[in-house]
Amino acid sequence: MKNLLLILIFLFPYRVLFAQGDFTRIYHPIINSAELAIVDTNYYEALDYYKAAFDNVKKPFAKDYYNAAICAAMVGKMSTVFDYLEKIVEKGYPSDSLRKDVFFHYVADTCKTWSKFEGQMKQVKPNINRELRDSLNKIYALSTKTIYTPLTADLREYFAKNHSLPQTFTTKINGKDTTIAVRVSSFVDSLYFFNNLSGKLKLQQDSLRKINNEIFSKNQHLVYNSIVKIIENNGYPDENLIGLSGRDSQNSSKDRRIFYFAEQNFNNSMLNSSIVLDIFSSSFPAEESDIKGIITQAVRDGKLLPHHVNRVNASRGSFRGQAVANNTNNELNVFSFGKVRVYRFQLEANLKCAIPDLEKKLSRNYWQKESLQEYSEAEINEKRLDIGLETLADAYKKAFFKAYPRVFIINGGSYQSELSYVSSCEVLEKMLKENTFVR
Repeated sequence: MKNLLLILIFLFPYRVLFAQGDFTRIYHPIINSAELAIVDTNYYEALDYYKAAFDNVKKPFAKDYYNAAICAAMVGKMSTVFDYLEKIVEKGYPSDSLRKDVFFHYVADTCKTWSKFEGQMKQVKPNINRELRDSLNKIYALSTKTIYTPLTADLREYFAKNHSLPQTFTTKINGKDTTIAVRVSSFVDSLYFFNNLSGKLKLQQDSLRKINNEIFSKNQHLVYNSIVKIIENNGYPDENLIGLSGRDSQNSSKDRRIFYFAEQNFNNSMLNSSIVLDIFSSSFPAEESDIKGIITQAVRDGKLLPHHVNRVNASRGSFRGQAVANNTNNELNVFSFGKVRVYRFQLEANLKCAIPDLEKKLSRNYWQKESLQEYSEAEINEKRLDIGLETLADAYKKAFFKAYPRVFIINGGSYQSELSYVSSCEVLEKMLKENTFVR
């Protein structure tokens, strides 16, 4: 069946079968097939799917070039590896980072022609709009700016006298309200360290908080209006226009050295993120505007990955509050599905069970799918496929795959790891029998 699908892709390109340029039809379905082939460790087949997807569009996504380059390396096609890596360097990936890459540093150490390739990549100059990129970075800085309004003299005097005294706050621990003492070790010009003020101090604090909120709201509207204006004038700024992630690659490399970023986190930041997405996620006048049309069109135009849409939905929905978020006619959010829980069992201390192959069974990861609530899988899949997402079954496969460390950057499906303590052998035996382990 897979071979038949590949033959059909090559004989009848998606660009003929579907509307020209719609990535949800001519690109993402084929990329999904490539990623499922990776899950099955069939790198030859994955490489064929990637080639078919790349042939269908002018500007494939960098993360897909990266994954395809790994597949090519796995099957020994080094010329293809270099071709695909050059594509991501052209989009702004720092050429000096390839030798440090979580996967390609092994290739660099063993490939005789790597040094020549590396020298050629240093000559590649990404063709991006740096002025627009810098403008977006300024907008993002404003969207994340912490607002500090200078304190009044009375508040400063009160804080200076009391900042070293133990302060308390109440939180729930194991379901019970627990009071915790906190000692502020240094004086901070903040409105939020002291509560329960009275009299004029309370009035002054409330007044300054109101000013803070007004400045924050003004900034958020300015950020939102600025990014919408940029999109109107330039189209959605994607990795081809402003470079990978929309941030200066040299600064990203420096951050990696300073903070010792894990290589996989660095790649995910560079190849699988967007400053425009960050801005939309942090600008919250959502109750006054609907960005759904902008985001959906960006996905169809191949400027935004469909899996990223849920991040915008989640952040804006959280800000608006549950009451506002619920006032959406219960619209099905297909982006939020595809979750699994991956967990291990652990016996309570001093508990011994006479279960065959117990150590082996306890070393395995087990999984549990999410609840679909009142929705049917067919209903969810129909809407997911329409926006370029994989089916739920495919999302779960990817989630299980990602439950172990991987070098590939694959979106779709998410997992939550959990360690489950078991208090009796009977319960453990029942749980082992009822649950499926991740292979």
